[in-house]
Amino acid sequence: MSGKSIVIAIALAGWFVAALVAFVIVALFDFLGIGLIGLLIAFVASQLEMDGGGIAGGGTYGASMIHHQLEVNRKMSPEQRAASRNEQSLAALSTRFFRYFGISLAVIGFGGFAYRYL
Repeated sequence: MSGKSIVIAIALAGWFVAALVAFVIVALFDFLGIGLIGLLIAFVASQLEMDGGGIAGGGTYGASMIHHQLEVNRKMSPEQRAASRNEQSLAALSTRFFRYFGISLAVIGFGGFAYRYL
């Protein structure tokens, strides 16, 4: 087997496990489970959006780290900067979509729970 097929098999197994966990949560907790999954998706998307600054490792941002990042950006060609901005905008659109998706799942889940049980 090639390395690519192994990676695809691992990714499919991960999606299967995630789907199984989501199914169990929804089966056990009904609408509340949908709301919890929505909160989890919104939380992860918000964290990815906040951490997407180009500096790896997170934590505190010192002046030297920001200076280094600005120097790297200055040394890029205009084509590389345009490609980087395009990549960042696509990432921002994706995280925004998943954040709104998670919020809507949370509203549907908690609203359904309140409607059904309260």
